[in-house]
Amino acid sequence: MTKKGRVFIFFLVGSLFLCAADGTSTEMTASALIDEIGIKDPEIRKFSTALAHYITGAVYDNFSETEKAVSEYKKVLPLAAEREIEVNLKLGADFLILEKPEKAAEALNKVLESDKKNIKAHLFLAAVYTSKGEFSKAQALHEDALKYDPENFQVLTFLSDLFVIQREYDKAAKVYEKILQNNKDDAFLYFNLGVIYGKLNLLTEAEKNLEKAIEIDQNYLEAQIVLGFIYEIDSRYADAVRQYNKVISIDPELVEVHVRLGQLYGRLRETDKALAQNEILMRLEKCSPAAYLRNFGIYISEKKYDDAEKVLKEALENGISNGVIYAGLGFLENRKNNYKKAGEYYSIAIEKEPENGEYKLSLAMIAEKEGNRSQTIKILEELVSGGNNTAEVLNYLGYMYAEEGINLDKAVRLLKEAVLMDPENGAYLDSLGWAYFKKDEFQKAAEKLSEAAKYLPRDAVIREHLADVYAAEKKFEKAEEELKKVLKLDPGNKEAAKKLRKLKDRKERKNRKERKR
Repeated sequence: MTKKGRVFIFFLVGSLFLCAADGTSTEMTASALIDEIGIKDPEIRKFSTALAHYITGAVYDNFSETEKAVSEYKKVLPLAAEREIEVNLKLGADFLILEKPEKAAEALNKVLESDKKNIKAHLFLAAVYTSKGEFSKAQALHEDALKYDPENFQVLTFLSDLFVIQREYDKAAKVYEKILQNNKDDAFLYFNLGVIYGKLNLLTEAEKNLEKAIEIDQNYLEAQIVLGFIYEIDSRYADAVRQYNKVISIDPELVEVHVRLGQLYGRLRETDKALAQNEILMRLEKCSPAAYLRNFGIYISEKKYDDAEKVLKEALENGISNGVIYAGLGFLENRKNNYKKAGEYYSIAIEKEPENGEYKLSLAMIAEKEGNRSQTIKILEELVSGGNNTAEVLNYLGYMYAEEGINLDKAVRLLKEAVLMDPENGAYLDSLGWAYFKKDEFQKAAEKLSEAAKYLPRDAVIREHLADVYAAEKKFEKAEEELKKVLKLDPGNKEAAKKLRKLKDRKERKNRKERKR
């Protein structure tokens, strides 16, 4: 072994020892080791010190101490010019890890200045540009690298990934087809190509490649799952069910697949099987309300309200006390007209999830049904002041103000905002028209209510509001016409019938007076 070789081994062992020690200076230890073996030649000392720094940097890299590794590599450059390409590659990679793209690019460009065919430098520099969103520059680097090594697996893979990032799936597919020419037994490549064809909605090609991936690796669960999803997209629901059941036979505890099976059985109207899948999920996800809520939804859709209540109470018994469970119970009590109990459940739901505006909105509605409009208004005002300015909330509060005849200017302002959010919503236009009516601005009221009636021509409330406006404007024939429409739409409307009788009596008295003349 040459003297330089002996020094290399000595410093390799020494550097590894250093990395396990307490941070002693590499340069000092290198000098001490050189002195210990009697090395006097300054060139060998210089070479050995550079090598010690390089090896120490590599060990720091191995233990993910990237900042320390960079510090060591920088010490190599002034000592060993012949290692410039290798060291700058290391620095480029480490600066990428440290998310310092400009410094990474500087180091990697130095590599390419000295070695324009260096594939690793192309790859790392392309990664720098990709991280900065400069995709065209990254693509140009990959394509340049392929001029020197047309079949390079890494370059082709990164180029295809770059196309995927940009959603240029057709280009990504072409690159993957090229990769597969020399990698025909790689299940992962077929899987990726299958996913890409799925993105392109080329379902036959997607299916073919996913099946090839599964043929190579029978237990490739991700490919099995995506194949089932492709069947779903293609509306082949029975095939999707069979595919997902194959997956379950391999891994019975895959939550995602049980969810999809439950949804498919629901779509196929195989309710018992859908419920069974959700019951499996209740066992697999013991702390999650999702499966209970899915069964709750199924029972509600089938109007099996007792079963719906039972499944929510079962969730509570199993320690799942999320706000959504109590909100579901509130919904059930509301439909039974048990408003007090419904309010209690919604109040608990709000305690569990104080920021949930939907629960507060439901509680406001319950308060209104109980005849407590002041409480309704209070809850709605809290929602608005808390930043919950949805069109629904703004409309509800504005309408409540109008109904109570209070804060009418604010009511108009809130309702204008709601209409601006949803200009074709007949209910919101009706509320705004009603607020104008309460302000005695009859012309504006008539305009908004007429517009509302165009969107909701069979809404009895809007027609009755219009009748009230016309009556206030002394347009009695129009008012009578609207009230007749109301009674046709809502024959049991006693208030509208009473208004119509008054109009008819008024008309009859007027006619009698005219006959006497």
